[in-house]
Amino acid sequence: MARLSLDTNTPFKVCVAVLIAAIVAIVSFNVGASKRADVAWDEIKRGATIIDVRTAQEFNSGHLENAVNMPLSSLQVNASGLDRNHPVVVYCQTGSRAAHARRALFDMGFVEVYNGGGMSEMQLSNLARLD
Repeated sequence: MARLSLDTNTPFKVCVAVLIAAIVAIVSFNVGASKRADVAWDEIKRGATIIDVRTAQEFNSGHLENAVNMPLSSLQVNASGLDRNHPVVVYCQTGSRAAHARRALFDMGFVEVYNGGGMSEMQLSNLARLD
């Protein structure tokens, strides 16, 4: 009778390769993501206006200190009174709405607009800076 054998090394090797690829992807994302938050904190230290473009409900559940809530849906109206030559940092939950806000503010004539990313990203970056 022929002996049935299973190659247990191949599935293990595939799992290890997938795990390594996932770790590299996560680390790469976090390194790139924190860079924008670090730049945003540098600008905040220099006096930039901080705009939270999340909804009022999201803002009320927690926000960065000194942030002003200007939901993306009404940003053009709310930001019209701001100095277009003064630096602005925008953030949201993940950075996606902040990217749209950044573009909208540039289109309105703002000169210096920085996407800080998501709120958690900004908070983690700030904690890392305090160490």
